[in-house]
Amino acid sequence: MFKGHGGHINHIINHGNDCILDFSASINPIGYPENVRKVIFENFDHILHYPDIDCTNLRKCISQKIGRSGDEIIVGNGSTELFYLIPRALKPTKGIVFQPTFSEFAEALKCSHAGVVNNVLKVEEDFCFTYREDHFNDKKVEMVFLCNPNNPTGQLVEKDIILSMVRQHPDITFVIDEAFIDFVDEPERYSVIQESGVLQNLIVVRSLTKFYGFPGLRIGYLAAHPDIVKKLMEYKEPWSVNALAQFAAMVAIEDKGFVSSSREFMFKERLYLFNELSGIHGIFPYKPTANYIFIRINKNGMTSLLLREQMLDYGIAIRDCSNFIGLNERYFRVAVRTREENVRLIDALKSVINQSNETYGRNIEAGAVHLSQQKINRNNLAL
Repeated sequence: MFKGHGGHINHIINHGNDCILDFSASINPIGYPENVRKVIFENFDHILHYPDIDCTNLRKCISQKIGRSGDEIIVGNGSTELFYLIPRALKPTKGIVFQPTFSEFAEALKCSHAGVVNNVLKVEEDFCFTYREDHFNDKKVEMVFLCNPNNPTGQLVEKDIILSMVRQHPDITFVIDEAFIDFVDEPERYSVIQESGVLQNLIVVRSLTKFYGFPGLRIGYLAAHPDIVKKLMEYKEPWSVNALAQFAAMVAIEDKGFVSSSREFMFKERLYLFNELSGIHGIFPYKPTANYIFIRINKNGMTSLLLREQMLDYGIAIRDCSNFIGLNERYFRVAVRTREENVRLIDALKSVINQSNETYGRNIEAGAVHLSQQKINRNNLAL
C-alpha cells in the first residue's frame, strides 16, 4: 500500500499522467555509474543461484570506503530494512524521533512495540536540532533516531554535537541516518561513521541507492560496534540482498570518478535552483545541504496539496510535505535535477503561483464589491 513517500511514480502514472518529471524523489540526477549496467549484464546468470548470504565481498568494499572493519558492517535490502531491524533486535521500551523527519523511524519503533516520543523541532528556529538535556528525562527512553542531513528539511547537526550527546547517554542507543551525507559539502564535519565501531551505543545507517542512482535495487548498510552487529544479526532475515544488487554496489563504490563528478554537479546545480526558487514571490526555500530543497508556501490561497495537483498538470511531481509530523499544508520538497529539468520546474512553479495570485486577487476584489453592495443596500434600507 502506498504510504505517502516521494518517488511513487507508478502511482502517479496510473492516475493518468504518463510523462512525469519526478521531483518528489531525491535521487542522483546523473543516474547510476555506467559500470553498474555492465556488471549486471555480465553477472546476470548469478540469478540461478542464491546470493552471498553474508555479502562478504560487498562488506569488504564498504569497509575500505569508510575505514571500518568488516565485522562492524551489516548490508541490508535498503536502509529501511535496517531501521526496522534495529528496534526489533535491541527491543527498546521507548524511542525518541525528532520531527519532522523520515516517517519509517517511528513506524519501525511501533512495529517492535516500542513507545514513540515525537520531539517536534520549532518552526521559528527553522527546524534546526538543538540538544536539550530535558529530551532525555524519561528513563524509559532507550533509543533515539536522528536524520543527518534531515529529510525533508535538509538541516544538519555537527559531528561534535552528536558525539557529545552519545557519550553523555551511554544507556541510550543513537541511530543516525546518513542516507544523504554523500551530497553534503564537507561531510566530515557532520558524519559520525568513524566513531560507530568504537561507541557501543552508536549505529550509523547509510543508503547506497540515492547517491549512486539505483533505488530500484534496494541496498544500504549500517556500521556499529561488533557486539551490536552480532546482536542485530541474530534477528536479520537471510538472503535479503540479491546478487545483482551486491555486484552493482561494489562497482559503484569503487567508481571515484562518478563520486567526484556527482558532487561537483550537485553543488553547482543546487545553488542555481536555490537562487531561482528564492526569486519566486510566494514561496520561501530553505538553504539546501543535500540533493533536495525544502520550501514553505507563503501565498494565501495556495496549499501543498493544491500545488502538487496543479504541478502535475505541467507534468511535474513534487513532494507534498503536509503528512510529516510537525509540518502542515504550507510545505513541500523538490529534488535537484538536471539544468533543463530544473528550468521546467521553475517555469511551472512561476506559472502556478502567478495564477494563484491572480485568482486570489480576483476573489478579494469580488469580495470587496460584494461587501460594498451590501453596505449600499443597508443604507438604502435605512433611508
